[in-house]
Amino acid sequence: MALLVFLAASVLAATAVHVAAQEGFLSIDCGLDAQFSGRRDTYTNIPYVFDSPYVDGGENHKIADDRAGDTGNDTSLPTLRSFPSGLRNCYTLPTQSGAKYLARMEFFHGNYDGQNSSSLQFDIHLGSNFWDTVTLNGPIHDWASEAVFVAWSSWVPVCPVNTGTGTPFVNTVELRPLQASLYPDVTITQSISTYHRINTGANSFTRP
Repeated sequence: MALLVFLAASVLAATAVHVAAQEGFLSIDCGLDAQFSGRRDTYTNIPYVFDSPYVDGGENHKIADDRAGDTGNDTSLPTLRSFPSGLRNCYTLPTQSGAKYLARMEFFHGNYDGQNSSSLQFDIHLGSNFWDTVTLNGPIHDWASEAVFVAWSSWVPVCPVNTGTGTPFVNTVELRPLQASLYPDVTITQSISTYHRINTGANSFTRP
């Protein structure tokens, strides 16, 4: 089982990233109605699928209408899946054992529950290991977490975990295959998570 440690270095982007090859990409739009599965992001042209095949439990929601303008260009944020029941709810992602991946989860509350929560907090796990604590200070605050890991089986769970300080939810779950030569410190027993991501001068930036 992977052991998660933290990457205390900035991720630098000197030039814009243009999304071309998408082989092996998995992009899940949480809470998306099945009839819209396969829709393409208008900015990246990456196809997104609905989440039901990858998760059991939870409830589909849409953010409040008056918060739609707060999502920017991210067309995956208006829908989400919340987990009001259970301590730990997992998305099961298909992987190839021994291959290296980047996993990303995004969170935007958008007052989907009409509660205008001033703050909420919950954990996320990669497998059985702590990955990050999601902290949202108000309905328009967003959060993104990334981890690089080597798959230890043919599937890997990523899991919002209820810590008693707010109902866990997630808007997007993404999986990206990586070349084996990248991040040489990452092994099947040691993973890393992003500490900070900085654009150091590009006029535009597209995250694949």
